[in-house]
Amino acid sequence: MNNPFFVLFTVAVMFVAWTSVSSSAPANQMGKDAEMMETPPDPDKAVLSEYRMLAARGTVEAYELFIARHPDHPLADDARKKLKKLNSE
Repeated sequence: MNNPFFVLFTVAVMFVAWTSVSSSAPANQMGKDAEMMETPPDPDKAVLSEYRMLAARGTVEAYELFIARHPDHPLADDARKKLKKLNSE
């Protein structure tokens, strides 16, 4: 058929069918993948890692960034002390 609407419609239907088939996994495979998922990282370890990285810089900006991102975290108190010391130098 040379009707442009029919050709466009056919292409659209084929695309939708292709994307829905390629993105769906069989139920048994999804169960297998779910068992293989890693546990999410510990949030406190992530904050500690970020703190260590920023503390290694030792700049006012680094400590200010940490405090802004984690104002209520216990490490923010340490960051405030170090920031105060940097500002007094």
